Amino acid sequence: MKILVCDTSNSTCCAGVYEDGREVAYKLSLEKKTHSETFMPLVHEVMEQAGITHAELDAYVVTVGPGSFTGVRIGLAAVKAMALAAGRGCIPVSSTEALARSVDNVTAARKEDTLIVPAFDARNNRVFAQAMEDDTAKTLVAENAYDAEDLVKKILQIPELIYGARSQILVVGDGADTMKAAFERAGAHVNVYYARGAAILPKGIAAAAYAKGEAGIISGRDIEASYCAASRVKTLKEQQNG
Repeated sequence: MKILVCDTSNSTCCAGVYEDGREVAYKLSLEKKTHSETFMPLVHEVMEQAGITHAELDAYVVTVGPGSFTGVRIGLAAVKAMALAAGRGCIPVSSTEALARSVDNVTAARKEDTLIVPAFDARNNRVFAQAMEDDTAKTLVAENAYDAEDLVKKILQIPELIYGARSQILVVGDGADTMKAAFERAGAHVNVYYARGAAILPKGIAAAAYAKGEAGIISGRDIEASYCAASRVKTLKEQQNG
C-alpha cells in the first residue's frame, strides 16, 4: 500500500511517502511560519522527491488530533481536498499514537518493560495524552485531555506498572514538563524519563496507518477531527480585559 502521510496537528509539520512500510521520502518542517503557509509546499516537495503522482497513491493518511485546533483543521481540510480530487480514501490517525510510534526508546530498559506516555501541552496544567505499551502500542489509558495530576493518578493505577510487568515510564512530547512536575508532586516511586523534544515524524504516522491496514481506509468526507476538548470562547468581559 502506497500512502502519503501528513501532520499539522501541533507545532511541527511533516509529510512523507511510504510504500508497504518502506520509507520513500519525507520532510519535517520546524519553520515558525503557519502551517497554512508551509504544509502544501512541503507536500509538493515530498511527492516530487518520491517521484510519484497523486494518482499512484492508494490512500492519504492524516493526524486528526488532539493538538492545535487550527493546526488540525488545516491538515484535515488539505488532505480531504487532495483525497477527493484524486478519488482516494483516507486513514485517520491519532496524534498521540503517531507521536508514540515516532520515538525510539534509547533508555536502558527494553520496550517490553516500558510504558510510553505521548503528551502534548494543552496549557493550564493540562495535556492531551494517553498511556500505551511501548512495544505493542496497546492503549492502557485512553487518549483525552487531562489535568496532569489526574493523568498521573490514572497511570500509577495501571496494573502492569503496579505488578512489575512494566518497570519504567517514558513521557514524550512538549507536555513532558507539565507531566514531570505532576509526577514530582505525586511523589511517585517509579522510574520516569522525559523527552520533551520528541515530535511527530512521518514514520510514526505511517506505522499507525499500516497497523490499521486497508481496513482503516475511509472516505475523506467522513474524516473528523479529534479535539478531545471544546474550544473555549472568551466572554466579552475577558476580551475587554485582554
